Amino acid sequence: MRRALLLLVPCVIGCENDRNLNRIRQTDEFDQAPSNMVDILWVIDDSTSMQEEQAAVVAAAEDFLTQLETEDMDFQLGVITTDMESTNQMAGRLLGNPPYLTSECRLDGDPSDCTYGEQFKENVVQGTGGSDQEKGLEAAIAAVSVPLVETFNDGFVRDGAMLMIVNLTDENDCSDGGRFGPSSTGEDCYTQYDDLTPVPDLVRSLKDAKAGTDDEVVMSGIIGPDAEVGCQTAVPGKRYQQAIQLLSGVEANICLSDYAPVMESLGLAATGILTNFQLTNAADATEEGDMTVTVTNPDGTSAEVTKDDTEGWSYVEEYAQVQFNGSTVPVREAHIVVEYYVTGPVPNGAGDDTEEADTATTTP
Repeated sequence: MRRALLLLVPCVIGCENDRNLNRIRQTDEFDQAPSNMVDILWVIDDSTSMQEEQAAVVAAAEDFLTQLETEDMDFQLGVITTDMESTNQMAGRLLGNPPYLTSECRLDGDPSDCTYGEQFKENVVQGTGGSDQEKGLEAAIAAVSVPLVETFNDGFVRDGAMLMIVNLTDENDCSDGGRFGPSSTGEDCYTQYDDLTPVPDLVRSLKDAKAGTDDEVVMSGIIGPDAEVGCQTAVPGKRYQQAIQLLSGVEANICLSDYAPVMESLGLAATGILTNFQLTNAADATEEGDMTVTVTNPDGTSAEVTKDDTEGWSYVEEYAQVQFNGSTVPVREAHIVVEYYVTGPVPNGAGDDTEEADTATTTP
């Protein structure tokens, strides 16, 4: 759990820099994931253009599962679709029999008897007959919230487990909270873009599903890249990008021909080892000493990490995040302390006065 301390730092005799006069000095503290438990929800776009992308996930599924197995993760794995039409009786419901897969056979029995790999591949192939209004964020919220979490999806969201959501879609998110009405079409997702539910509100709803616990909520996505990348078969997933920055594991390009590196990165993110940590406020990291980052390992050893874009920390100004690079990524159960001067509120809605928001971002 993060604890934040605010200190007014007046400039007195011996002050190193007059620019620090009356500036607010803040301390944010984080703990790297203490648990190997993770509940993973895949949100699959089942609209008309998604056959090849679903197949690409299936082809690289072992790269994803291998990471979970290597780290001995206690995982649960479920699949839903982006189709939230009122006519879809399975909207938000976990698909397959059983409705979610577990690592129990590997952790408690003979790993050779485990069939979750093949079952996961079958569940990913959801066809192409779904709605052309891809409401991935809304679908994820429904899947992990009342009433579904107490009925059809009962047992999927566990106390003590990280919740990781993975979106697979070639469209932008169209979560509208029902404002478009039953006669709307996929075009309305773009012509009435300003009427969509704000992404920070959707992120808060996802975090509310884990309210009262210290468990992380992480979001990832294999989505349409920015327009300048030149992908002709996908729309830039701007709303997913924002959600991924706020609650992130991995952002990946859906137009890649080989998903193996993507699926490996997703598997690593599902182990709960974060690379980026969301500060409570925007920070000044301009000069040496403006920000200090200290990591204490589980064995009690402690060291200050240097600022370095390759082997150290860097500051992601756009989202007010501290990013660890290379071998400096803190190990499981490490304690991280970030001290910095406050420059203002966190941009783009990343900050939240009521919820803690440790985040990780990796782009393969």
